[in-house]
Amino acid sequence: MREKISQNAMKRILFVIFASTNYYNDYMLINFSFGNFCSFRDTKSLRMEAGRVDDLTESVIEKDGFRLLPVAAIYGANSSGKTNVIKAMGMFRYIVTKNSKLDPDDTLFQVPFLLDVQTREAPTVFEIQILLEGVVYRYGFEYLSTEVVSEWLYEKEVKPYARERRLFQREKQEINISSEYFPEGLQWVDNIKKLKNRLFLSYVYYNGGDISQKLIKYLSRYNTISGLEVDGYEQLSLKMIEQQSEGYQEAMELFKKLDLGFTAIEVEEKEAPNGLKERLAALQDVDPQKNQNAKVYETYTTHNVYGKEGKVVGYTKFNAEIFESNGTNKVISFSGPLFNTLLKGKVLFVDELDAQLHPILTRAIVRLFMDKETNPKGAQLVFTTHDTHLLDKECLRRDQVWFTEKDAAEASDLYSLLEFKERNDRNFEKDYIKGRYGAIPFIK
Repeated sequence: MREKISQNAMKRILFVIFASTNYYNDYMLINFSFGNFCSFRDTKSLRMEAGRVDDLTESVIEKDGFRLLPVAAIYGANSSGKTNVIKAMGMFRYIVTKNSKLDPDDTLFQVPFLLDVQTREAPTVFEIQILLEGVVYRYGFEYLSTEVVSEWLYEKEVKPYARERRLFQREKQEINISSEYFPEGLQWVDNIKKLKNRLFLSYVYYNGGDISQKLIKYLSRYNTISGLEVDGYEQLSLKMIEQQSEGYQEAMELFKKLDLGFTAIEVEEKEAPNGLKERLAALQDVDPQKNQNAKVYETYTTHNVYGKEGKVVGYTKFNAEIFESNGTNKVISFSGPLFNTLLKGKVLFVDELDAQLHPILTRAIVRLFMDKETNPKGAQLVFTTHDTHLLDKECLRRDQVWFTEKDAAEASDLYSLLEFKERNDRNFEKDYIKGRYGAIPFIK
């Protein structure tokens, strides 16, 4: 009963703020493919299109004729490749958004599959398919550390009998451009021939191309974070709380409904202690002026103090980092990217979402994305997890569950639960633990 109350309460968390803005964003992830990257030798695809599944149909996002999923969960044994799915998206996003700033002699960061003599010297491949303003774009590239080997961009209008059309196709430094559909790239063809390490899309973006700017602006809205290491996004969350900026009220409601124990939370920005400044000063490439002005955030939670008969007689403040549990601090730190994603309709990739969280808390976060009332802008969440309690048809659809597993040559595979022709009444959690779907530790 307690969980049901929390569920209904959380459905109301974002209702007020979204009451007048109940719409989806104009961009959604359809498919992401990658190959010869870290433990993945062969090209694999993470698909966000809904399959023919009758479970939780109300959670499916219907837009421009597509049926898209708000959540994808990835299971697998340790070292099976789960994290590398998240890293693949992070690497793709990094290369695309940062490529325009490369110097001609700079190298591209490549981590190929190293356990095969052929793939060690072969290119890495990335491709993404997105729905953007009523058009399906398919963009990808192959690259080595020293050069872009190939690159392509296609589009398809969302209308009956529409065909996919090529905007440009590149093979090393030779580029074929559609003058009709990608005129913004025509004047830059000769320039890119001198820049082996530059993506053509990023180069045209840097020079003001409309389509390229639209695409890269969209891709910059992807975020990849770790559920174990919060340093990359903790400051975002603490700054949100300190300034009471967008997402603050939603975060406060979430803390309250999750019954984390404190009645209030505040963040104070303070000057960094001298010891920290000294350590920063020892690092290379640190601006001495910025070092002197370095600030730290300290989080304080307020707890009730009780007298006789359990009555509240006052309150006290705790330093959250010292006195609150790892799980509570995780929820606080995660609140920034969580509500930034929901409020802006972004795509969030999280490695080890369930780390340090009770299963009910993890379930509550997933439900925020699965419920159209709390996710009216069609935000999408992709995460890795070991939490088998989510393998429940009341929580996730079969097409939202993915597995990673290594073969005899230590190459990772990525496959969906939907590939197993299962009856809807099976206990997927129990079957997974028994090894029916693979992707579990093999203990000798």
